[in-house]
Amino acid sequence: MVAFVLLASGCQSSEPLVPREIYQQVNDDGREWTYDTAWQNIRALNADLEAGELSRVAEDALFITSQMERLEKGKAGPLTHSSVVSIIGRVAEETKNRSMELNLREAQDRALRLQESFDAGDFVGAREAALEVHVITSRLNLVK
Repeated sequence: MVAFVLLASGCQSSEPLVPREIYQQVNDDGREWTYDTAWQNIRALNADLEAGELSRVAEDALFITSQMERLEKGKAGPLTHSSVVSIIGRVAEETKNRSMELNLREAQDRALRLQESFDAGDFVGAREAALEVHVITSRLNLVK
């Protein structure tokens, strides 16, 4: 939902994607705690997608996105840079003409890529995949 608000507002790079309370919580957690809980959160996200439980997936993917930024850069933030806006725009455009079933499959595929990237220590790739899952599942929740 937040992603589509960003798109509707003209993709202002100053608009935060991640709410302050999320990135502050992620920053307050120790790095080891962030790593351990990210591992658990990613697997729970994949299980929810596999079961078709979409009620919290978009929110969970956004939280994981913040965790990946923390692991990547040492600190999580609001994610306002142009690369984030670009990913949001690209993925939102891709979701428009796909069926709900195909979007669900895409979300599942990207969530698996998230897990693989995370497991390989590729936090940049994992952050991008988590962001893509967030955008796709936000769209799925709007269409429901």
